[in-house]
Amino acid sequence: MRREHRRELKHDRFVDEIGTLSTKARENQRFLLTITAAVVIIALGGYGMYFYRSSREQRAQLALGAAIETIDSPLQTPAQPIPGAKYKTEAERNGAAEKQFKDVQTKYSGTDAADVADLYLARFDAGRGDTTTARKLLDQFIRDHPNHVLVGSARFSLYQLRIENGEAGAVANELQAEINKTNPVLPPDTLLVLLAHAYDAQGNGVKSKEAYKRIATEFPDSPYALEAQRRIGPA
Repeated sequence: MRREHRRELKHDRFVDEIGTLSTKARENQRFLLTITAAVVIIALGGYGMYFYRSSREQRAQLALGAAIETIDSPLQTPAQPIPGAKYKTEAERNGAAEKQFKDVQTKYSGTDAADVADLYLARFDAGRGDTTTARKLLDQFIRDHPNHVLVGSARFSLYQLRIENGEAGAVANELQAEINKTNPVLPPDTLLVLLAHAYDAQGNGVKSKEAYKRIATEFPDSPYALEAQRRIGPA
């Protein structure tokens, strides 16, 4: 074979190999670009979802704050007008606030604000005597948010609701068991207040007084100590 022809064949092969490598490189580049684009899209999607959730939670918290402001707002008094007072009666104020809490619950379901709104709605339900709905809301909050800052309030309300709903005996046994634990679900003085309430509901004044006495003597700095001392009476 002529030397020129051999060089030409080598050149053609070199060109073919370079062409193949270039094609593979372009294919790999397209593949890498596709992966990069997908990663970017996923990242943007994740950021967008985070931003959406964060923005939604923020809106929910603002709506919750407005509802809490309503329920805590002062009532109008004919004798002395109060700045910012919008409602004449407690029923009117409660009705407005309940609507706002329900709006938080329906518009922002799944947010922390909506879960807190459930606690307020449970309060309204209990006030109307709808203990079934109130208990369902409280149970769900405790189950879904065992470490929430308001779970103690939910537990306290649930115990109270059960006591007032005819379960005082069973609740008293549960409370006594919690008091004996190293890490009870509520502070000991709070459990004792509930225990006294449970005994009162059963008409057991002796044990109720014993529970109040424990608060006054064992927890003198408790916010319940003054009421406990009043319930005990003079020494």
